[in-house]
Amino acid sequence: MTQEKFINKIKKMKKDVKIDISNIPDKYKKWLLLNYGREDSEKVLIEEENLAFQVGKGKLPPVLEIWIPSRECFVLGKNFAKRLEKRGLMDRIRAAGVPLILRSSGGEAIFHDSTCLNFGAIVPRKFYPDLFDIGKAFILLSSGVVYYLKKMKIPVYFGKTRTFCPGSYDLLVRERKIAGLSLLLRQNFCLVHGTLFVNTRHGYLEKIKVFYPSLDEKITSIKALTGKRMHMNDVADGIIQGYKASLKITFCN
Repeated sequence: MTQEKFINKIKKMKKDVKIDISNIPDKYKKWLLLNYGREDSEKVLIEEENLAFQVGKGKLPPVLEIWIPSRECFVLGKNFAKRLEKRGLMDRIRAAGVPLILRSSGGEAIFHDSTCLNFGAIVPRKFYPDLFDIGKAFILLSSGVVYYLKKMKIPVYFGKTRTFCPGSYDLLVRERKIAGLSLLLRQNFCLVHGTLFVNTRHGYLEKIKVFYPSLDEKITSIKALTGKRMHMNDVADGIIQGYKASLKITFCN
């Protein structure tokens, strides 16, 4: 199967998935919003683990966190980091001078800088009747971002590329990656992470090549697709509104 046929098959499969939000219990229609503004990704991700356990225990409602990285860093899935340690690569990567941060969810390595917007949705495992279906979890918990992009007339869809940090449920536009997603599923909660490329430039790829030296595909961004530089806080507000509309929820601070 050629790459084009493979991508078309994935595109059709993911595009046809429908999520019935009427199955979400009313008690999960009010979320905690943590809009950090500019913040250190390490600080957010450390706090996130505590938040996830509190959501799983029922001590917190579902949570949406959103932030603009205040410093450059590489963020690695824990299992990916362990594989790098075994291959003796971690010290060489640290020597590049960019901080390495581990996240609790899966996936490989992604680069955070001020051109990206990061988000995380944390819900109890009982948030949706069949949330153990990983595909539906990805689609449901990134629905606010998809809603926002489509409102911007950006033809986004779920799919998989061969670019860096590949996942079956990345967000693509014309076969190029506009956001990477990762997931953590535990007995009591589900967490979906995302990094959305907003004002990201091609120089971003040069930095990520420390992990993926043979990159042969490019990313895209909202700026590249619309032809204008975006105000990050406006994008964050748009995504927040997107979650309100896509899941029919309200937020408390």
